[in-house]
Amino acid sequence: MATPPEESASETPENSESSTTRTEKVSLVVPLIIAASFFMEGLDTSIINTSLPQMAISLNATPPQMSAAITSYLLSLAIFIPISGWFADRFGAKHVYCAAIATFTLGSILCGFSTTLSMLIVSRIIQGIGGAMMTPVGRMILVRSFPKNQLMRAMTFNMLPANLGPTLGPLLGGYITTTFSWHWNFFINAPLGVLGIFLALRFFKNEKLANPSRFDWPGFVIIALGLVAAQLAIENLTQPSYDPNTQTLLVCAAVILLGSYAAYALRHKNPVVDLRMFRIRPFAIAVLVGNLSRMSVFPISFLVALLLQVGFGYSAFEAGQLTCWFTAGAFMMRANVANIVRAVGLRNLLVGCSMITATMSVGFIFFTPETSRIFIAAYLFVFGMLRNAQHQSVSALAYSDIPNEDVSKSTTIASLIQRGCQSFGVAMAASLLAVFAGGADIGVEAFKPVFIILALITASAMLGFLLLRPNDGWEISGHRINIKESKRDRD
Repeated sequence: MATPPEESASETPENSESSTTRTEKVSLVVPLIIAASFFMEGLDTSIINTSLPQMAISLNATPPQMSAAITSYLLSLAIFIPISGWFADRFGAKHVYCAAIATFTLGSILCGFSTTLSMLIVSRIIQGIGGAMMTPVGRMILVRSFPKNQLMRAMTFNMLPANLGPTLGPLLGGYITTTFSWHWNFFINAPLGVLGIFLALRFFKNEKLANPSRFDWPGFVIIALGLVAAQLAIENLTQPSYDPNTQTLLVCAAVILLGSYAAYALRHKNPVVDLRMFRIRPFAIAVLVGNLSRMSVFPISFLVALLLQVGFGYSAFEAGQLTCWFTAGAFMMRANVANIVRAVGLRNLLVGCSMITATMSVGFIFFTPETSRIFIAAYLFVFGMLRNAQHQSVSALAYSDIPNEDVSKSTTIASLIQRGCQSFGVAMAASLLAVFAGGADIGVEAFKPVFIILALITASAMLGFLLLRPNDGWEISGHRINIKESKRDRD
């Protein structure tokens, strides 16, 4: 790990002048181009949820059968995310990024023209291949485009679209389907994709490794099958026709395959997903503890939207008007996180945010149908601010000690675990809700233990963040450090 200077970690190194000049040229363009693709991919994961009944009628399918359109996309992501890093190193990040956007856009257009469920599923798989590479390779380009002391600010342009897409998806999907037709939920990606490719070709550099390793086919097959089993197990948790025997089989298959891959990867020189990256302590804490927190905080939006509608009798539109304050809080915090981290440090911010969000997660159990809408909006606004600050800080911390040549490896791992934790978090929350409802209609009381369980998971993540040292991530945070206190803390 790099050693911070005596006075301040924010002091500019000797080569900062050239780095700053380079950063100024790409300070807005690169993050905004990548943010657009994050928004497009995030929007697509949620926009069709409100359109499934109409799509089922149009495609002569039943609503339960339409879940295959979502599952096929998620499985495609699980399979192809592991190879994104190798492709970027082999063919160049810019070329792979543009190819990913083109593939995603092509899949979107084919989805819009689909006339049968089978055609839609194939088109969604094509979309998933593009989405699997678009997001991790985009993040890889972002990390490589900025010196570490500028990375925190650069990432502020990416966190909001990642939150905004899933938030706007259900509202926008419902509006488009009602006003026009469900086909336009997919066609809107076409102009965004064309613009993204044009800007990426214009402004990105095509960085690649001089001597990339050979592709690890055995490792890819093992981890792909393991991830598919894990994703199917997660999906099975939320199915009305949940089968315990199927769940046991899927979980066992996932554990055996992923465990086998771990043993294989630690012996292989250049595995497709290099687990040796976890030897870098800040990266391990950011990815493992950070995503444990993400797993418990991410489902809150889903639960609150459901609570407002099922428990309090709000309409979907009224619930959407309130839950959008999560995103409003994230937007407000976006420009201020870097300054806050510089003042208090990454460890203090992550521990503090975890403690407060855990407390606020418990606070949701005191909401009633009579609770003021203004109070609910303000509460969600503050929660959105804290959630954004935590996720943005974790994302930056993950790359604090990663050398440039290992950015692709670390990005692949971070993307895989983040995807899995988010999916599992929502599935876990939905399953717990069904359990506490006891087979009856879901009422307000069923939500309370779920919020408490999520709060306990968030609190456990807070304990994990205490493992960070005061000087961890100093190049990114710019936080002033007293070296003597830091050494005493380590002792």
